[in-house]
Amino acid sequence: MDPKLVEVMQLFARFKAAYLRSDLDVCSNFLSQLKALLTKFPSLPPLFQQTPNAVEELKLARDIYEHAVLLSVKTEDQDAFERDFCHLKPYYMDTCGIIPPSPVEYPIMGLNLLRLLVQNRIAEFHTELEPLPTKALENPCIKHAVELEQSLMEGAYNRVLSA
Repeated sequence: MDPKLVEVMQLFARFKAAYLRSDLDVCSNFLSQLKALLTKFPSLPPLFQQTPNAVEELKLARDIYEHAVLLSVKTEDQDAFERDFCHLKPYYMDTCGIIPPSPVEYPIMGLNLLRLLVQNRIAEFHTELEPLPTKALENPCIKHAVELEQSLMEGAYNRVLSA
């Protein structure tokens, strides 16, 4: 296995251990190092070059960015959430068929939709919904955000508050 890939995997394991301990400062330091190391993988977006370890690199990078998004939620950093979600989005949209879907894809996408609603960025909300497949709209995380938006647009604030 590629030594760079092993190094990133080991550092990510240390990051996850700190994440489980809720040591957010250590997590932030590890995350900065991980993001810098990811830039050395040519198989990642935007290049998507075929390398012997491309699938492992793509899965690892997606996991790192998913954890970065979740860390930004824990630290209540909306700017970091938006930035990390933008990094993560190509792994959800452009790698279909290359790597298996992530179990946290729809919850993270639902969080992003909720963030856009809260910030009253309705046009961006609809832009994020547009490329999603029909099966995604049936997922409870996505469906909840869509129903909230519909209630807001109808002026049914009692449904918004009860949700």
